[in-house]
Amino acid sequence: MEQCNFCGNQQLVATTTQYTYKRDGQYLIVDDVPCTQCSYCGEAYFEARVLKKIEAEFEAIQSGKKQPKRAVTVPVEGFLELDAA
Repeated sequence: MEQCNFCGNQQLVATTTQYTYKRDGQYLIVDDVPCTQCSYCGEAYFEARVLKKIEAEFEAIQSGKKQPKRAVTVPVEGFLELDAA
């Protein structure tokens, strides 16, 4: 029987989620990624073929062979700046 490697819960459900891929300071956010997710803690598990497809998409976008569906700007802060206020 499958169980969550994080919390040990044995109820895993097939669903979709948003996945953030990061490499060399560049990001790709992918919506509706199929996964198996723990019904208790939310830990998500992905098939290797799904992750390879996301990596290939990242490569295509970064090399200019493909345009993303949309782009977003994300503000970035360091915690020390937050704590100083």
